[in-house]
Amino acid sequence: MKAVYLILLGALFFTSCSNADHNSTTTIVIEGSFSKSAGEKIYLMELSADDLSKIDSVIIGDDGSFLMEFTPLESPELYVIRSDHFKQAITLLINAGEHLQLSGDLPTLNEAYSVSGSDGSVRVYELTQIINSRMAKVSTYYNEYRDNPDSLDHNVLRVKVDSLLQINQVAVYDEIRSFIKESPSSLSSLLALYSQFGRNTILDYKFDADLFQMVSDSLIAKYPNSSHAIKLHQKVLEFENADQIKAEQEAALSVGKVFPEIALNDIDNKVKQLSNCKAKICLVALWKSTNKDSWEMNAKLRELYEKFHEKGLEIYEISFDTDKLAWANYCHMEKLVWTNVIGNLRIRGMLNAEDNLPRIFVLDSNRKILNKDPKVEELEQVIQAHLQ
Repeated sequence: MKAVYLILLGALFFTSCSNADHNSTTTIVIEGSFSKSAGEKIYLMELSADDLSKIDSVIIGDDGSFLMEFTPLESPELYVIRSDHFKQAITLLINAGEHLQLSGDLPTLNEAYSVSGSDGSVRVYELTQIINSRMAKVSTYYNEYRDNPDSLDHNVLRVKVDSLLQINQVAVYDEIRSFIKESPSSLSSLLALYSQFGRNTILDYKFDADLFQMVSDSLIAKYPNSSHAIKLHQKVLEFENADQIKAEQEAALSVGKVFPEIALNDIDNKVKQLSNCKAKICLVALWKSTNKDSWEMNAKLRELYEKFHEKGLEIYEISFDTDKLAWANYCHMEKLVWTNVIGNLRIRGMLNAEDNLPRIFVLDSNRKILNKDPKVEELEQVIQAHLQ
């Protein structure tokens, strides 16, 4: 498992920095020495809203030394140093007038380097060290697990790797939160918001809205003309608006409301309308065949359908699978004999099912919601109460 390094291109393409409150005519100097690098070409790139734009490039000398000087258009700003041959890169956060000293081993630059002369870049370095040190605790076991697929201890190693990942994911999450709280007005904290542990982002707005709001407020206050701050502020507003929309949608799905009309294609590609379900009780079940909790729900639905179908129970089940063939095969194999339709993104959003599967709504013959999100173990009691 390669150690994680911090560039965050995709996550940060929606941000860039433009702050006229600083002296933009003061030269920035970056000098340093990289081992195992003689004759290599390195590039200085500005991390902007849409891409990486080239600022400068130099050929490293025989002794590994290099020097770059440029006048920034914006300050502070995020930059990336990278090389072609080794595909290594590090992120720097530089203010106008700073004189940076860099050193490291070019072939493994994103794993180990040192920087001085720039408080922002030192802080970015500290962020990378938090992540890399945690990944290093897992790497040894992961590499052994990967390189010995036929080992008798393979399963033991897999369990060990999974356990270490979980432990260190929790630890790095706590450390990143602390890192941001130490200096929320630094652009390094913006980087931290979108940093990754392995392939997964560490923070999530749904659970860490307080940090996104904190960094947004702090940056916009300190750098009111910064498009990094402006774009993050806009992003936070989008998140908040999305939460408000979800809350309004959820209110429309409350007990006593009329469930929205739905018309979706079934396994035979025939349109099935929810309003055609005129049974005493109609269960609308939302699920996905790769969701383990959905398996438990479907097992219970089979039992209840057999028990109560003749007494007035129908089921209208909406899957949000993207593989229609796999979905159809699952329905046949699991004997889901009621109405099965496949949903789309619009329906999934309307029913707030993006991260909330499975869901069950209990409706009467007029689509009035009688019960919402009952637990699977309580479902039989709910049905019996409404069938009396």
